[in-house]
Amino acid sequence: MSKHNWGGVRKGAGRAPLSENERKKGAKIYITDNIKKDIMLYGNGKNFSEKTVEIIECELKKRKIESGEK
Repeated sequence: MSKHNWGGVRKGAGRAPLSENERKKGAKIYITDNIKKDIMLYGNGKNFSEKTVEIIECELKKRKIESGEK
């Protein structure tokens, strides 16, 4: 039996590993209670993290368009 906590006994069984640039990485930010409430209200996603990422991605896309970057 394998010593790993993932995959199966058969070779190639289990999840395919993600490359380093595809993996999600943790980040710590400091926000006020009002900003947290707004994120929960206006963000799209199942949890705080997904909602925060969605808002950040939308704003980055908007700013890139405004600056002429694709």
